[in-house]
Parts: sequence; C-alpha cells; structure tokens
Amino acid sequence: MSRFYVGVDVQPEGLFFAVLQRNRPQTRLVGLRFESLEGVLEASSRKPNIHDARRFVEGLRRGVDSLAGQEERIALSLPDRAGRIYLTDIDAPFKTHDEGVEVLKWRLKANLPAVPAQVQLDYQVFDKHESGRQRCIVAALARPVLEQYEDLVNEAGRHAIQIDFHSLNLYNYYRPRLDLGDEFILVSLEQGMLGIQYVLDHGLCYQRVRNFKLNPERAFREITRTLVEAYESFPSMKRCVVFAHVDPGLGPEIDKLLCSGFDREVKCLDPALKRFGGEGRTGGLQPVGPVVAALGAAERMM
Repeated sequence: MSRFYVGVDVQPEGLFFAVLQRNRPQTRLVGLRFESLEGVLEASSRKPNIHDARRFVEGLRRGVDSLAGQEERIALSLPDRAGRIYLTDIDAPFKTHDEGVEVLKWRLKANLPAVPAQVQLDYQVFDKHESGRQRCIVAALARPVLEQYEDLVNEAGRHAIQIDFHSLNLYNYYRPRLDLGDEFILVSLEQGMLGIQYVLDHGLCYQRVRNFKLNPERAFREITRTLVEAYESFPSMKRCVVFAHVDPGLGPEIDKLLCSGFDREVKCLDPALKRFGGEGRTGGLQPVGPVVAALGAAERMM
C-alpha cells in the first residue's frame, strides 16, 4: 500500500483533515474529518495562537489516527491571519537563497509581524525581467507563532513537513486541475472570509484576504473597495476572467452579488471531490473552504 498524505487546515472553530493516497490513475480520497476546537485558537500574527495546548494536541492526534493511522508526516495549512503574505519587487537578483531572506527582511521590516530577528521568512521568485528586476511572493511568520505550532504538532507525534497559508492552499487545489488560463482572478467567499487573488502568467500578482461576518451588502462593499485599489496597480484585472469558490449554503444571491461586484460574469468552481477514486469517509463534510484547503495541502506533499 502507498503511504498516506495528510493535510490539516487550521481554523478558529477547529481542525479540518484530508487524507489522500496515490492510486494510479486516480488519487484516492481516504477520508475527511473535522475536530471541533471551539475556544482553543485565536489567529494572530504577533502572538502564539493556541490557548489550550492539550485540546489542540488531542484533536490533532485523534484526527490523524482515525484516517491515517500512525502516519507521521502532515502538511499544515494555517489561517491567513497567523502570518503575512507580501508581493514585492526587487531590483537585482539574489546570489543565494539566504541572501534573499536577509534582503527581504530589510525591505519589509516596517511591515513584518515582529522584529526581523524574530521572523521566519521564506519566498519564491516568480517573475524575472532582463534588467534583473524580479517579483517575489513572500511569506512571514513570527517565530513564537511558528514554534508553538511546530512544538504541538511534534507533541502529537507528527511532523509538519510543509507549512503554508489557507488562501494559498485553496488556490493550490484548484490551479492544477482546472484550465483557468494564464490570467484570472480567483475570489473565495467562505463563512467569515473573503479572498481575492490575481494571477498573471502563472504567477500571483495580487492578494487580499479579509475576515468579516458575511452579509451580501458588506461583501459587495468590500469587493468594490478592494478592486478600486487593485485596478490602480493592475488595470488588466478589469478585463480578465473571474473564477469563484463559494462555500455551499451561502445562498443563491451570492452569484448575483459577485457578478455585480466585478461587473462581469463570474464562473463558480466545482470542487469536484467526485474526481477522487475510492469511497472515502467524508464524515458528511461539505466542500467548504477549509476542506478544499486541507486537500490542497495534502496534494502538495504528493
């Protein structure tokens, strides 16, 4: 039997688990699971997130044990508010990866979640110009935040092989399997979260994630406010195709809201969980954002 690939999306309400298995020609969905941790976690980029370490460890251990047995490796998908994601341009290429980390810490020091020495930063270069100028996507976590997650994962008898953010794993799930094109906007409307990502030539050029209590009027205002800012930097966003992940249960008026906010047709995406082989144990979970992000995290390990 091939090994299990475990993705865990961390949310204030609890942990969402997705376990996959490589089973050519299809990937097999082993199962989905939710462990409620109400009151255990508060996402913050500046201080440790978990208030009740025992409950977090027990919930993580129970969720992985039930779907993947003694599998130790997991991919952890953290709330976007637990860290920061930046998109920035650098005038000259880096000689080494470590040099890039130091340059970017200096460049972004005014906006980092902690002083540079207390920040874990990583980056990826996705656009290079002949002049040497390059665009980077940068992820930063305050070390106390990251170390608490790592320590508690280890205490649960697991190892976080990959650590990423929710919005990026949501994108990672949809991008490889759908013909989204070279330029598009991906908007996600979830319970309590709105995300807008603009992709050009397979590179993320713009991202904004906002947490709020969703209601149609407020979501419309937030979308239009975000687009006014984004269009100033990326005028071509006004014309590109728009795709949307919308959580089941948000209501039929959401489609009209999105089309009105973007002033064009918005194509709602199907998470297509049925494409997986096997009869996975889904526990009655709907393909909401945290489930899709957990699947995206698991797939990144494969």
